[in-house]
Amino acid sequence: MASLIIFLIAGFLARLCAAQQAGWATGQVNATMCSWQAPRAAVIRDTVYIDGGYLWWEPGMSDGTYGAPVNDGNPLGIVYSLNFSTPFSTTQSFNMSSVFGTTSKGAGGSEANNIGPLYYDGGMFANDYEWFTYGGLLSLTDAYPAPPGSAVAQYNQYANGPPKQFGNGFVLQYLPNGITRYVTDGAAVSVPSENLGFYFGGLRSSTFGEIYYISGNASLNADDLSETLIEVDMSSQTKAKWNNYTLPTNVPGRANAEIVWIPVSKQGILVAIGGVIFPAYANVNQTDTPAQKAQSQRQSPAFMTTVAVYDIANQVWYEQETSGTPPGQMALGCAVVASAQDGSSHNIYWYGGFDGLDQAGTYSDDVWILSVPSFMWMKVKSGTPSHGRAGHKCVKPYPDQMFVIGGYPSLSGTSFHCLEGNVIQVFNLSSLQWIDKYDPGVWSNYTVPAMIYEMIGGTGTGSATQTAPSSTISTNATMIALFQQQYNTSKIATWYPYQAITTSSSPRPTLPSVVAKPGSGTPSFLAPVLGVILGLIFITCLVVAIMLYRRRKILSVNGTATQSENGTVDPRRGVLGWLRSVNVEAKAPTVTTDETPSSPYDEDNPYLPPEIGGGQVHEMMDTSRPQELSDSGTGFTPLALSGGASRNSPKGLSSSPSAASNTSATSSVSHISGRHPSNPAISPVATSPTSPEEGRIISGVSNLSETDKGHLRGISETSGVSVSTGAGAAMVSPVSPPRVEGSDYISARPGGEGTFGPGSGEGSGSPASKRRSNFAEELDEGRL
Repeated sequence: MASLIIFLIAGFLARLCAAQQAGWATGQVNATMCSWQAPRAAVIRDTVYIDGGYLWWEPGMSDGTYGAPVNDGNPLGIVYSLNFSTPFSTTQSFNMSSVFGTTSKGAGGSEANNIGPLYYDGGMFANDYEWFTYGGLLSLTDAYPAPPGSAVAQYNQYANGPPKQFGNGFVLQYLPNGITRYVTDGAAVSVPSENLGFYFGGLRSSTFGEIYYISGNASLNADDLSETLIEVDMSSQTKAKWNNYTLPTNVPGRANAEIVWIPVSKQGILVAIGGVIFPAYANVNQTDTPAQKAQSQRQSPAFMTTVAVYDIANQVWYEQETSGTPPGQMALGCAVVASAQDGSSHNIYWYGGFDGLDQAGTYSDDVWILSVPSFMWMKVKSGTPSHGRAGHKCVKPYPDQMFVIGGYPSLSGTSFHCLEGNVIQVFNLSSLQWIDKYDPGVWSNYTVPAMIYEMIGGTGTGSATQTAPSSTISTNATMIALFQQQYNTSKIATWYPYQAITTSSSPRPTLPSVVAKPGSGTPSFLAPVLGVILGLIFITCLVVAIMLYRRRKILSVNGTATQSENGTVDPRRGVLGWLRSVNVEAKAPTVTTDETPSSPYDEDNPYLPPEIGGGQVHEMMDTSRPQELSDSGTGFTPLALSGGASRNSPKGLSSSPSAASNTSATSSVSHISGRHPSNPAISPVATSPTSPEEGRIISGVSNLSETDKGHLRGISETSGVSVSTGAGAAMVSPVSPPRVEGSDYISARPGGEGTFGPGSGEGSGSPASKRRSNFAEELDEGRL
């Protein structure tokens, strides 16, 4: 139950509101998403997940103004999600943060630190069940150590494969030998129908080692081109297989290209477009040398005029020239694919970006289409330069719609400013128009724009006639043949249409000119989180108090009795309590007669042999030294009469404590009592003078259980029974039950019907032989 409560607490805290997490200024009352630099994104079924990147917030102040944009650093490792059932507006006045769901990579919603740190750029791969993040740049910090080079984060959303115990959430996975996360600014693509993901090109350090965001150490900068294709196979959940393929020499590496998947042939093909070499933002000083800039301007435009094509099934690369008017040198844009309904053409949409060299220059707001297999370029939508952006991601919620998520504007001017328009924009792929709202209930199948089918032939639903590149450009017949092989589209799962849900989304807050209580800078989610924590602490204290009360109640019912090793109440405490309950002054002396049996054992076993052979054992007379207390070196001391009072009884007899012998080789009693020298054991056996077994050493204790022995030892200590020896033999006096009129004390007498003493023989049993007992009760607790 406790583990379940902890899990529920962690789950609750992990679901945080989409809001600025740190850096709240004095007088700030709200925050609005401003821009989102280089996030990574992927779609699982009906939801797009966005992780990493630098999210900037525009603070709203209590005096009605807006402060300078703030990057909170995402200390909680928040992953944002947008369900395609959520309607929203793309206008500037809409508060876009209200439509995002959030999940923290930090334990219980705490700071993520090195478990889920903030990555700038990198890629995200997803199928219909899970996603992985890979690559990207960390900020160099002393606050916590960086994750190892083999660490990648996995998020499980749905169970995949045979039935098994499953729980959604984050899992830290590790890459195999030969692959590290030390790469960034590559092109990522997911192929859910094949459970595959790919990361193409990008940047690495000159040492192939650690890389950080704008590090002052040149060896930690990602400024060398990576010439690899990283593949992840997600067919087996939690057991992803990673591969590292080196690009062929005819496919050069590049930074911030885009790569898309096209459903043709056995497993589909990849097409890589755009990207640059020597991007200015990769250098420490954020600019290129004249030589680097010149080389980039010569080589980078070729990534649009000649595109790389990869056959997944056969692992073969091709270079294919294009026709028409391409966009030119371009990086940090985004791309999606929309296929004609009959599959006769596949149109790659490219939006935004810049040349990768001039960060303060003009950023593109145009939309371009590369139609394949004709490999023809065409600009289909001209935008507004001030509305341009770079470093964004694009996904398709429906066949005819494209979301543009995040990005940042040109870095012109002396200060950072927000995107024009909202952080999410929606483009209709069929009508080639930007729309100002997203309604999950409004959609249609994709139709090829007229501008395109007039170029490649056919109609809006397909039937393209231009099914190969123009004869004026070089073509690889093997590559073109791939487009003639139909892909098994039954493997492509569709999750639309989506049922619109009611949200609590609201327009961007209108700032009052006067606010009675300026904001304290404390995030709004702090109060409910603290409330939950304090409530759980109260419940825990209440449960503990109830448990302590019940324990106290049980103890009060059982009293103060202690338990023996067998689980029963210690009988010695009962005897001691009985003795204490009787007035010592009222105790009568022990008088034995022939009518009173010395013990139950005497009547039931009249002919039991004596336990210790030798001379006759006597009880100790008043005027003579008893035979059993002879100078035999046993260690026992005689019980002397005293006219004074004992500590517990002013008229009783004093007793001397006796120590059990550890040297006797003939008595089994002495070996038992040797483990507890202060608690001598008692053998309740009477002797018979006519027993044929006389002279043998027999212990009545040896056949008793350990519990019975303990009980007998307790009685011995309480009643003050003494143990005596004589002529090398030991005899322990048995205990007699009390008389009716004297039932408040313990008496003891040896075997036989009468008393015995020197020369008494078997005991007379006559009244003349009656005498007082020389035993006295000792109630000293210290002897227990």
